[in-house]
Amino acid sequence: MPVNSSPVIPVFARTFGSWQVCVERKPLSTDALATAYDRVAPRWSNLTARLGYTRAYSRLFQQFLGEHPMCVPDRPLRVLDCGVGTGDFSLALFRQWHAAMTVTAIDISPAMLEIARQNYQQAELPAQLVQSSITELPFEKDQFDVVLAAHVLEHLPDPVIALKEMRRVLSPQGAVVTCLTRQSLLGAYIQTKWRTHRLTPERALQWFEAAGFQATCLKESRSSLYRNSSLTTIGFIHQPNHVNNQ
Repeated sequence: MPVNSSPVIPVFARTFGSWQVCVERKPLSTDALATAYDRVAPRWSNLTARLGYTRAYSRLFQQFLGEHPMCVPDRPLRVLDCGVGTGDFSLALFRQWHAAMTVTAIDISPAMLEIARQNYQQAELPAQLVQSSITELPFEKDQFDVVLAAHVLEHLPDPVIALKEMRRVLSPQGAVVTCLTRQSLLGAYIQTKWRTHRLTPERALQWFEAAGFQATCLKESRSSLYRNSSLTTIGFIHQPNHVNNQ
């Protein structure tokens, strides 16, 4: 019998005695995923705001910068936002950074990129927008102080490939900040709709460690829909002092 080598997303696995039952699902193709996000782009920012994600992103970066202060030379903070969507994640960082910052935004959806461009212009945040896959980033190494990825890695059959690319373009003292779909009831709905991975903190850390990062999961103190559905996982090339995995 030929082996099915096509990429799959694990959904369910249980062992019953000598039996192992596994359910896997093929991910959306790149074209299908771009089309799906083009379709929801006009209402995406409103949807994330209604769900409380926009406020959660701001709290997340306030906590992140408090626990891991970013030290950069006398220049703007260089940020790469992978799977930028409408720009909400990097805009939340900008609001908490309180200093000069530039963004390079990557997405496979032209509609999402266009709305992100408008949102960056409105916020007066300098931005370069690129339609590209995050598994092959079109940049030289050590280009960015912070790399962001909100709810994008879980769409990929092998997220470690993208994480290795993020590590390549990250400066040695920088950080990767990601939001990932948590293993929960709401995460199950997201997985069903978008064919994504769902993760425990332990599994998220395994992804980062396989990509060569030293990683931690940021523990949000305030209960919210974001906290119930998402993990915030941070990767460092060099582990800062006083970082503890949650």
